Amino acid sequence: DEIMNHVAPLGNVYQAGTLSANPIAISAGIAALEQILANGFYDKLRVKTETFVDQINTHIKKKKYPMHLVSIGSIFWIAFSDKPVKTASDINPDSMKYFKEMHSQLLNNGIYLGPSGYEVGFISEAHTKKDLKKAAKTICKIIDNVMGH
Repeated sequence: DEIMNHVAPLGNVYQAGTLSANPIAISAGIAALEQILANGFYDKLRVKTETFVDQINTHIKKKKYPMHLVSIGSIFWIAFSDKPVKTASDINPDSMKYFKEMHSQLLNNGIYLGPSGYEVGFISEAHTKKDLKKAAKTICKIIDNVMGH
């Protein structure tokens, strides 16, 4: 009571959510937690992401494009620079012209990335090795188109 009385309408803390206390949402949350708490879940996801990123970076290095992909865990992002990019302020705003063209071509080829070069991409458990191999191959093709080789 002491804590919950702080929540509206009794208290000054407003809490609302479309699926708050919805039994289906709670069941889905429990099922997701059971999956991610499985032994080795995050290690497998990290390896899957690294393999995907390495395929694309190998192509980029071979072609000597001034760009690279960076990853941590299941997150990756595209940096149109041959210098390390660790924060948004490291990104050259002029490089967004490359991202914009790449994003458009990727959409036309069935691959969706966030609409900004300042956003990251995510690999999930649902992505299969086959999915990621196909995506990496398509991304490499699009990089060739955008980078002009």
